[in-house]
Amino acid sequence: MKRKLFFILSIIFLLALSSCVSNPSFFNKSAVDRKNEKIAVLPFRDFNSREGNNSGELIRSVFESKLILRGFNVIEIEKTASSIDYSVLKKAEFPGKWIVETGNMLGADYMLFGSVHDYRTYQNVTSFLYIFSWLEITSSVGVTARLISCKTGEVVWSGSYTKSGFTFNDATNEAVNYLVRSIKRKPVKSD
Repeated sequence: MKRKLFFILSIIFLLALSSCVSNPSFFNKSAVDRKNEKIAVLPFRDFNSREGNNSGELIRSVFESKLILRGFNVIEIEKTASSIDYSVLKKAEFPGKWIVETGNMLGADYMLFGSVHDYRTYQNVTSFLYIFSWLEITSSVGVTARLISCKTGEVVWSGSYTKSGFTFNDATNEAVNYLVRSIKRKPVKSD
């Protein structure tokens, strides 16, 4: 009986460990005043665009909703999408001057952008006590993001996290939620 219990607990522990694909990493240079400063979320670069999906837009939408839920002041997607040339974000060099100019035009204090750098779906046959077996499909998504000051063009926060889940949307939500929680916020002053 003890062996069976140990075996079952070992499987649960291994499944819990396999749900996180990478260790999260992030950097905070300064705190963000989430009530008084505005963030514009830009399109994310999708490195798996040959699949025909829109994961870059999904990440953008999830970041916007998670930021709003955490109390940040986010500029509407319609305002950030209108008549702005985002092709500069696909270049290899960092677009600091472009961030300052475009941020002033939008009325943003910060711009958030990044990339979806890894995602895949893999199948794995899982069995339990050699009697039951099933096909497990797992999605993995890696997100890298930067929050840039529109006043100085410097990186204020950056983060990277790869997470797996049963669906691409689950993995995306968990990865973005963790990254948004890692943004350092200025304490809210009580009046």
